[in-house]
Parts: sequence; C-alpha cells; structure tokens
Amino acid sequence: MSTDTQHSRSNGQQQMGAVVIQASGPPEQSLAYRCEPVPEPGPGEVLVEVHAAAVNPLDVVNAAGRLGTPLPMIPGGDYAGIVVSDGDHAGQEVWGSGPALGMALGVKRPGTHARFVALPETWLSRKPERLAMTQAAAVGRSYFVAWQTVINAMGLMPGETILITGGAGMVGQAATAIARWRGAEPIVAGRRRPDGAEHFIDTSSSDIREAVLELTDGRGADLALDTVGGALFEPALRSLRFDGRMLGIFSAPDARVDFPVAEIYNRQLHLTGLASVFMDGADVARIFDQLRPLFDRGFLAPPAVKTWPLEKGAEAYQAVLDGSAGIKQVLLPTGGGAQGGSR
Repeated sequence: MSTDTQHSRSNGQQQMGAVVIQASGPPEQSLAYRCEPVPEPGPGEVLVEVHAAAVNPLDVVNAAGRLGTPLPMIPGGDYAGIVVSDGDHAGQEVWGSGPALGMALGVKRPGTHARFVALPETWLSRKPERLAMTQAAAVGRSYFVAWQTVINAMGLMPGETILITGGAGMVGQAATAIARWRGAEPIVAGRRRPDGAEHFIDTSSSDIREAVLELTDGRGADLALDTVGGALFEPALRSLRFDGRMLGIFSAPDARVDFPVAEIYNRQLHLTGLASVFMDGADVARIFDQLRPLFDRGFLAPPAVKTWPLEKGAEAYQAVLDGSAGIKQVLLPTGGGAQGGSR
C-alpha cells in the first residue's frame, strides 16, 4: 500500500484524503475535503488506490440530497486505479463504475472520490492499455449506461437509425459513438450540436418528429434513446417507426407528459426505461470488459477532460452543475499534477 505524504496515520489507523457529503445542498455547502479512514476490504474484496475519478450529474444530485443517502458519505462511482491489496489482482490497473457507490442503495459502500476504495473482486475490469488513468476514469457511467441501453436493452443493429435526445450530454455522446461503431445511423436532437454530429435536430427551433421523418424518408427512427425526458418524451416517441423501440433514462421529477396511449398500441411501440443505480456491479464490469478492446483499438475515444485535485472537489461538482459542455470533470486523488484547466 502507498505510504507517501498523502497517506497519513492517525491513532494507528491509516487515513486518506476524501471528498465527503456532510450536508445536503449545493456543492460548496454540502461537500468537504477531509481525512477519512482507509476502507478495509472484506471477504472477496480488494483495495484500489484511485488515480482518477470522474464526477457525474448523479453525484451532484446525490450531494444535493435528492437520493436520500445517509450522511456523512464519500460519494463517487467512476474510477481508474491500481489494486494495492494482496491477492491475485495485486498491481492490476483497473477501471469501471460502481452503480450505487456512495449512495447507500442496498449495501452501504463509500464511493470513489477518495484516495482508496474497497470493491468486490467481481466488479473489477482491466483498464485499457491505450488510455491514461484520467481518460479511463472519464469513460465511466456515461459509457456503461449507453452500452446497456443501446446494445443490451434495445439491441441496436447495423443499418438501423437511432434518435438520441440530449445528444450533447455525456451519455448522448457515448451512445452516438457506440451507434457509429455498430454501423447504425445516429440522429442527435438537442439545443447544442455536438462536434462531428452529421444529423442534428435543434430542439429549440425544429419539430423533432417532422425532422426525423425527413431524415428517414418518411419511415421514422428504429430506436429512440431519450436522455432528457419532459417535453421531449412525446415527440421522441412519435418519431418512431411502426414496431419501433424507445428507452428513457431521465426526466425531471415533476415532469408530466400528456399524450394518447393509443399511440403506443396502434403502432406497436416498445417502451421501457433504465434505472442504472440498481444494476449489478458484476454486470457493469462485464460491460467494461466489452468496452476495453474498443478503446484499445481506437474504435471508441474518451471525452475531453478537465482535472481537479481532490481538495477542490466542490469546485469540480459545481462545474458539472453549471454544465460542462461535453467535458468530463475528473478528480485526481493521488495528485498527478492536476490543474483546473487541463484537458
């Protein structure tokens, strides 16, 4: 285990730097940087030294108190690091995301926004050799959610057309990249055109359904991934072809949608959702195992990143809350020369 100056001892117990949710609210009020005990791995678990850990919108929601997490709690789900405990995995470079780490949904597990995290061995996935730690950590939840929705749940096939609302967001970008790799045709709908988007619908000035029909020669999209919900739900649903399928991952808690249910029956539509926090960590690790060769071979690329020292965790959270414009905010618990503006 590392014993440098960032890893101190207090009363004989090993200590580590960590971001801690100490109260519910905006980042500057809810989060503190302080020393916490290094977690002790239980049976079937390993200790990972976290070299990089991304901050996701879900982490910000958690800090705001909207998930009912008992406090205090170390948040964070995404990570890239090195196994430092003894055993078969010792020294292995790993990456991944714990679906409910730092949220206490089910088993209470402190998250990855700390120097060390204890994880079940079944949650481990080898990091792509091609990616640096910061890049690997930036893949995280965005990509495993995109893969679970687009590939596992919706079964996107080569040649199909997929409408992605909120395509400039992290999940939207990941889903777009996966769709292109799959040989499908993504149509991105949102208020901001992502770099490289060939088919884009400006939701502030265009009718989504009419635009999709025009792009598909009147047929409609085969699939729709709705990452926004609310007012975009109905037009996304109505943009599908007969027997089309749609999956939603988010909508504001108070959002209400009013549309004729016969729309689903008469056109034989398939509608479902994904609650990613309830996914099994071992299943998520298997998704990362599938993603690894795609990143190593250059079929997929990590997003741009901005790095932060762990002590400035609240600022990184605020950057996510303010909107990161397609840039992933990544904490560096081991130092690594983090600079607020690095990419």
